[in-house]
Amino acid sequence: MSKTKKVILVVFGVLVALQAIAGSASAATIYVESGDSIQTAVDNALPGDTVIVKPGIYEGDIEISTPNLTVISSSPYKAIIEAKENAFNIYESNVVIKNFDIKGPGKSSGVCFSFTRTESTDGAFSCTVQNNKISNFSIGADVGFYMYSGSEDILNNDISNCQTGIYAFDLMFETLTISGNRITNCDNGLYLIDASCIVTNNNFNNTVNVNAPDGAGCTFNTTKAVGKNIVGGPYLGGNYWATPSGRGFSQTHHDSNEDGFADEPYKLEDSPNSVDYLPLIPLKTPTAAFSASPTSGKAPLKVQFSDRSTDSPVLWKWSFGDGTYSTAKNPVHKYGKAGKYTVSLTARNKKGSNSETISNYISVK
Repeated sequence: MSKTKKVILVVFGVLVALQAIAGSASAATIYVESGDSIQTAVDNALPGDTVIVKPGIYEGDIEISTPNLTVISSSPYKAIIEAKENAFNIYESNVVIKNFDIKGPGKSSGVCFSFTRTESTDGAFSCTVQNNKISNFSIGADVGFYMYSGSEDILNNDISNCQTGIYAFDLMFETLTISGNRITNCDNGLYLIDASCIVTNNNFNNTVNVNAPDGAGCTFNTTKAVGKNIVGGPYLGGNYWATPSGRGFSQTHHDSNEDGFADEPYKLEDSPNSVDYLPLIPLKTPTAAFSASPTSGKAPLKVQFSDRSTDSPVLWKWSFGDGTYSTAKNPVHKYGKAGKYTVSLTARNKKGSNSETISNYISVK
């Protein structure tokens, strides 16, 4: 074998060995016990590591300059972060923060999540904030500053008592995804300036739900799809729009076919040219009610029963008091013997059921 071939084989063997070593290396899991510092654990972490925080109370102002890092509470909402100013400042990409209860210094100050960069980092892109409770901040999540962040996923969080739930500014061509969140009791649910975003399946109940003075380059609904939405309906689509006064769009509009969407689209009041074409309407448990005619007479007595239940039941169960039943909506029943009969109706829809009973309602002589 020539020397050249031997050298090539040796180099190839070294490369294979290096690849095997690299492939065998695995990301580390770092545990933070109550009383320890989350910041210290984050500072000691390498890209790809997971920091698991045990139940306890921890300080905020946590700075993350390591990419591909996951920081998660071991039990949802049992790790509580009490922030004196900001809670998390994130300067690198692909960071995941999950399952924390994060309490701010007061509604008029502090930022829970700030996505930006420092001189030594590339910026916070494609980060995920998921399943956290966020309260008492000036801003729940602050995304933007030109090319320093974008493509964040803000998912399934409870954001409350903030001046602004989520603030997005100048995201260029990066898309922000906001989905599955409950944003309530804030002055502004979303404040959007030059922000491209996908906003679906959120529950908004704020003084102003979307404030976009220059318009929002956002999509506010997906294509209708089967799946339980955030207010319990049977389909995914748009968002639930409420206000503390009880006069929000989803609180005042109707859903005549009971598909979980309003009968008309919602043109957002504080965001010119923005439309949710599938605004959510919560299903309500029916209130059972019925009438009958006649309610008295000689045997055999034929009685027409009529369902008067509200909120669109789809199933009915009647008990006529003589040991017989019906599942028809408006049944006709014949009483063959004299007596007084107690009638009950149970009405059901996808949300639940309700019953009404009237004692001695039918009198047969």
